[in-house]
Formats: sequence, structure tokens, C-alpha cells
Amino acid sequence: MNELTPGMTPVEFTDGRGRRHRVYAAPYPTEGPVQVAFGGRPAWVFMYAHFVFTWARGEQRMRVEHGSIHGSRMLLWPGVPISGTWSAETLAEVGQRWTRAHLAKFRKG
Repeated sequence: MNELTPGMTPVEFTDGRGRRHRVYAAPYPTEGPVQVAFGGRPAWVFMYAHFVFTWARGEQRMRVEHGSIHGSRMLLWPGVPISGTWSAETLAEVGQRWTRAHLAKFRKG
């Protein structure tokens, strides 16, 4: 058997004709979290599945953009609620949870 790229996981499913298939799922790309200056204040930035989350210190809302931390971005939602301790860990957890919930809206079944 060939070795898989790290993070790849086998997923089996049965198609409409009853045939079983094995495919391999890749993890979503991730960058950060990193601390930056945003609007003159410290902020955490985290990217998961090309959704970039920016959370400035003292804010109860975060920005959600599409792109990457160090590349170009497109603003999607400027004021998504966020709560918890202002930290890299909180932003990463909330960003991953938000992304999975958002992408689940587009799954069939």
C-alpha cells in the first residue's frame, strides 16, 4: 500500500447502486493564529479552509473574509458574534466550529 500524505483519512461510502467506495479526505488548510495590529489595536487572525477570522482585542464581533493570512482577502461578513477569552485558542476553536457549521449548510442529505 502507498503511504498517504499526513492528515489524509480514508472514508468509505456506498453509492446509489450499493457499491462501496473508498476515498481519501484531506484536512482543511490552516494558517495561524497570529497576532497583528488591526485598526490600531492588537488582533488575532486565523485561517481555516480559506475563511480568515480577525478578532480585535475588546471586540465582541469578528470579521470573516475569504483568502489567506498573508495573501489577498475578500470581506464576507464584518460582524460575526464571538465570545470567550480573547486568545489565539478561542479564535481557532470558534473559527473551526463556525466553518464546519457554515459548510454543513451546503451538504446534501
